[in-house]
Amino acid sequence: MSGHRKWSDLRDRMMERPGAAEAVERAQAGLEEELRLYELRHAEALSQVEVAGRLEITQSAVSKLEHAEDVRVSTLRDYLEALGARLELVAVFEDEGRRVPVHLGKEPAA
Repeated sequence: MSGHRKWSDLRDRMMERPGAAEAVERAQAGLEEELRLYELRHAEALSQVEVAGRLEITQSAVSKLEHAEDVRVSTLRDYLEALGARLELVAVFEDEGRRVPVHLGKEPAA
């Protein structure tokens, strides 16, 4: 494996640079902003009725989904697709600083 370096070694070297830790914290803060489902829908200028039509469910079902504390991944995927988005799942290994895309199901990711 000549020419290859471990990610952890590269990360450690980068973090030794002056100001690197602060820059990483600022970048992470910007990426960690979360939006609620209804905020995403509002950002796309869609009503609950419009989303319900796209999902072929009732407006009240959309309201329940937007306020639910626990949602199935498949339901979330369908909701986001109705908004024109795609759901991506990522496993984050904090101790290693590693992010791995996760694919659900038996078929390989496209």
